[in-house]
Amino acid sequence: MSTNTNTAFEEVKKAQEIIMGAIDKSTRANLASIEKLMELNKQNFSGGQDLSNPADFVARQSTAFKEYAEQLNQQFETLTSIGNESREQLTELSQEFSKNLDLSSFFQFPQPETKAKAKPAAKS
Repeated sequence: MSTNTNTAFEEVKKAQEIIMGAIDKSTRANLASIEKLMELNKQNFSGGQDLSNPADFVARQSTAFKEYAEQLNQQFETLTSIGNESREQLTELSQEFSKNLDLSSFFQFPQPETKAKAKPAAKS
């Protein structure tokens, strides 16, 4: 295996690690967000029993909606941050790979023939 092939394999492996890391981070962020939303749901349902009038109900629903929206916004920002970070890492990796890429093996041009100059005849 040539050095260029080894380098390409290492770069692909690094790219896979970056992608898998982003997937892992995104999955963990999604799970954390779902847990938070479930906790908010639990709090809202358990607190709904002590409502005495419609104004309390509307106020509680408004607060719940705000909490949900904040949680979803936070999740979106986290996922965006993960995406930006992985994109930057992949961009750096691709730039480094392109700097080190040796395409000479793909484009082999024949060397120009050199014409030997005729030597002048030796004087006797």
